[in-house]
Amino acid sequence: VVHRSQGWGLSAYAGLVWRTSHFQIQGQEHVRQVHASGRPLILAAWHGMTMMAVGYIAAEEDPSRYVVVVPDDPRGAALSVWARRLGATPFAVSMGADSMVAARRLLALIRRMRQGHSLYLNPDGPDGPSHEPKKGVVFIARKAGALIVPAGAFTATRFSIPRWDRYTVPFPFSRITVVLGKPLEVTPQADAEEAQAMLRERLNEVEQAAEELYRSTSNGSSRGWR
Repeated sequence: VVHRSQGWGLSAYAGLVWRTSHFQIQGQEHVRQVHASGRPLILAAWHGMTMMAVGYIAAEEDPSRYVVVVPDDPRGAALSVWARRLGATPFAVSMGADSMVAARRLLALIRRMRQGHSLYLNPDGPDGPSHEPKKGVVFIARKAGALIVPAGAFTATRFSIPRWDRYTVPFPFSRITVVLGKPLEVTPQADAEEAQAMLRERLNEVEQAAEELYRSTSNGSSRGWR
C-alpha cells in the first residue's frame, strides 16, 4: 500500500509537470526513423533525467507501446504504478538475481520487444555509477535487433535530489528541452565494450546539447516550444 501511494504521488506530480510545462524537442525524426524501419526502439537516457525523458514519451509518443524497465525492489513497486498510470508496461529486472534468473528475465523482455514494444531504460541505473552504462543495454539491443536512440533533457527550473544521479525534478510550468540523437546500432559482430563506450559518448553529447538548446532559447522567445 505504501509503495502504491508513493507511485500515485509520483505520477500525480509528474503529470502536473508534463501538463503545465513547455517542451522543445530536437531530433524527433530519429525516433520516427526507427519506428518506420520496423525494428525495436530503445530510448535511453541517464537516470537523473528520467522525469523529463518520460515526459517526452507522454507528450510525443504512444506510451502504450513502451515497456519501462524498473528495479525488482520497493522502488520498482512505486515506479511500476507510475509507469502504469502513464499507460506504459513496467518490467521488473532484479540486479541481485543469479545469472540464470537474470538471463531469463532479459530474454522475456527481448521477446516483448520483438513483438512490437519499444523500451525505455536508464543505462546507468538503478544505482550507478552515474553516466556509466551497464552491459545490459548492449546485450538487449544486440539480441533484439534494436536501435538505440540516446536522449538528453534539461531544465533550469528544477530541484536536484542530492544523491548519486543528481535526479532532476522539474518544477511545474518549466521549459524543458529534449534532444534525441541518431540511432545507434549494435551489430552481432560489435565489441561490447566499444559499444558501451560509444553509447556513453552519445548520451553525454545529447545531454550537453539539451542544455545548450535551453540556454540558446532562454531569451523569452516561444518559437519551437509546445
